[in-house]
Amino acid sequence: MHPLIIPLFIPHAGCPHACLYCNQRLTARETDDLPRPEQIRATVREWLRRSPGRSAEVAFFGGSFTLLPRERQERLLDAVQPLVDAGQLSGIRISTRPDGLDEAALAFLRDYRVRTVEIGVQSLDDEVLQRAGRGHRAAESCAAIGRVAGAGFHTGAQLLPGLPGDTPERSLASLAGVIGAGAQFVRIYPALVLTGTGLAQLHATGGWQPPSLDATVRLCARMLLLAAKAGIPVIRLGLQSDEGLVAGETVLAGPWHPALGQLARGELYFLLVCALAGGLAGAPEQVFCHPRRIADVVGHARRNLVRWHQRGLAVQRVLADAGLAPDELVVQSCGHRMSGSILTTLNDEEML
Repeated sequence: MHPLIIPLFIPHAGCPHACLYCNQRLTARETDDLPRPEQIRATVREWLRRSPGRSAEVAFFGGSFTLLPRERQERLLDAVQPLVDAGQLSGIRISTRPDGLDEAALAFLRDYRVRTVEIGVQSLDDEVLQRAGRGHRAAESCAAIGRVAGAGFHTGAQLLPGLPGDTPERSLASLAGVIGAGAQFVRIYPALVLTGTGLAQLHATGGWQPPSLDATVRLCARMLLLAAKAGIPVIRLGLQSDEGLVAGETVLAGPWHPALGQLARGELYFLLVCALAGGLAGAPEQVFCHPRRIADVVGHARRNLVRWHQRGLAVQRVLADAGLAPDELVVQSCGHRMSGSILTTLNDEEML
């Protein structure tokens, strides 16, 4: 079981830039002040009470942790050290910018028993970074990933596909680049137009149009496939629906969907069934999958069943088979069976 991650938001704290897309005070739903030590401990205790017996990590998200004044970093980390000592927390994770991770910062984090560092890369295309107002270049992100991973931290990269100047090819290249630099996991947050941001102004004046939801689902499916083939987990795809997001209010435009991850995973299974059906004498009547993947194979709101029927693939049932791996499917028609895997059967050309 994955560890329980207890988020503590420090919105925009430490950040030296106001990036084009960013309004963290919306998505974090917090005040300008950092949480006090007693608030931190109370939050951790409440999360642990709701998930007894689970390994847990506390995570300082939302700002650029290592760019906070050192005494403020110490105050936050001091608050959780007793919980680590008592075995109530198995680790600490922080998120920060690539230009806030020099050797001194890493030594400090190590002393305070931080285990995981998530780096806000967003893109590895310098034009995209410049237009987004990030204030650093792609090379700094790659160097930071290598430096953090080399120092023994569990290292992750956060990507924002769909920013102004971005293309599917650039987004895929960014993912390949962070994996090549040493990232051990990724988060993917397709760019949204949030109220109160520079991106909202740009969109309102007709200077930029975000990618559609369908285009974003296809891109995210391709990114999931690339990461899976590299053995790199995507631990989050899309902002959560409880992160202060309301379509038409806080989210003015862009490919937001509360089940974006399921839509992207479902796209992979949709394509896999289409690929395997070509080897059958007739249309597939039944699809077998790992028990935990039935919802993804059927698709959000039975989306895949509808689309298969539109293609003349009359899939009647999706059934569980515990002997299959999560990436595998078997399709059956008139006693004939074809098996395949997302990892070995699909390739990026089929997803264009």
